[in-house]
Formats: sequence, structure tokens, C-alpha cells
Amino acid sequence: MRAPPPCVKRSGNWPRPCAHGRSRGMGKALLLVFLGALIAGFLVPFEGKTLWQRAERRGAPAAASKAIRGAIAWFGGARPKRSPAAGPPATAAGRRAPEPGADRILKAPPKERLSPDDRASLDRLVHSRAR
Repeated sequence: MRAPPPCVKRSGNWPRPCAHGRSRGMGKALLLVFLGALIAGFLVPFEGKTLWQRAERRGAPAAASKAIRGAIAWFGGARPKRSPAAGPPATAAGRRAPEPGADRILKAPPKERLSPDDRASLDRLVHSRAR
């Protein structure tokens, strides 16, 4: 086990340790300078137009806002919430086949029935296309 730092006697001619926590202020200052340069790059005119005006002319802000809206919709998009008790509507329930169970075999859907007139028209169409 080591002794805590104030309990250990310093020996030799070591330089005094630097005060801690001063680099945090430098980081904040650097961040402010960087943000100021970024804002100035967009707002200060260069050869008559600002960078923002040049980007607007090319449609970059509209494309960026569309991309951001798409990302926001993708991350926090409105997904339909289904409750477990909610079932299908009553009109569609009578028409659909029941859900298959592990021990059931479903009946095939009924075959389509054609009237004799429709069958004759279909046969004529198939024979005329075959020639």
C-alpha cells in the first residue's frame, strides 16, 4: 500500500509541481477562438460574397437541412405503436385465413371460377395469340 501524497516527505531538488486545472481554461479559450473563426468564415465577405451566400447559391443549406431532417426522422422517427390487444378490423378479419398454428395445416384458398362465357373468351384470346 502506498502512503497518500502529503504524508510522503519530498527528497532531493525536484521542481515544484505545476498547478492543476489551468489547461481547462486554455481549452475553453481555444474552443472560443475556433468557433469565432468558423462563424467569421461564414459571415465575413470575401470577394463580395460571404461563404454562406455562395453555399446558398449552390443549394447546400437546403440539402443540409433535408439531410438533418432525414437523420432526425430516422433516429427519433414516429414508429407506429401497436398494442398487443389490438386486432385487425372486423371487415378484414372475415376475409383472411386464420393464422397457422404449429399443429394445423391451412386449407388452400378457393380456386377462381370462371363463367362459361369468360372461359370461351379466354380460350379465343389464347388461340388467337398462339398463331
